[in-house]
Amino acid sequence: MEPRDIPVEGRGERKKKETRQRIVKVAMELFQSQGFNNTTMEQIAEEADIARKTLYNHFPVKEVIVDDYVRGISKEATQQASEGLQNLPDTRSRLLNTLEKVYEWVEVNPEIIGICLGYRLKNMYQGAGYSGGGSQSLIAEIIRLGQQACEIRQDIPAKLLVKQLDTLRMIVVLDWLNDPSGLELRKEMAKLVDLFLDGAMVR
Repeated sequence: MEPRDIPVEGRGERKKKETRQRIVKVAMELFQSQGFNNTTMEQIAEEADIARKTLYNHFPVKEVIVDDYVRGISKEATQQASEGLQNLPDTRSRLLNTLEKVYEWVEVNPEIIGICLGYRLKNMYQGAGYSGGGSQSLIAEIIRLGQQACEIRQDIPAKLLVKQLDTLRMIVVLDWLNDPSGLELRKEMAKLVDLFLDGAMVR
């Protein structure tokens, strides 16, 4: 592809992106300083210096702001985990490395994760669906590499395996949110990797 063929982000799109980023930054600062429940959309619009209509065009509810913020964090963690992924020896070490990077941040932000997960589950139950992106795409690549190396069964579609692992991850996070002091999230994720790869049978 020639340089001239690469699509250039227009001024309008760039402005929308900047506005969205400013909203997220302002909202998260308000959530941190005065609490999620005590912060209104009107306050967010005022602090971000935008019209309420503009705010609602970008984010219909506060939970979507939190979800957008968590997606950004997840993408950063996924990027860190993806560096050197090919140099790791096997599927187990790749999964452990990825989940360690992703859940290091999650472990110290239970309130934000609880809000985000609640929003995503609500959408799923209402049939809106949810596409994780971020760590989900990296895990799909790890599964693909594992199947390629004959470390993971090839008779099960990679897409289904990713969904199964996502479901297990969600259950572990929900258990941890119910008892953050009683469970160490990253240790539980390591156990999950063992369960996913080895099954529950004693060998």
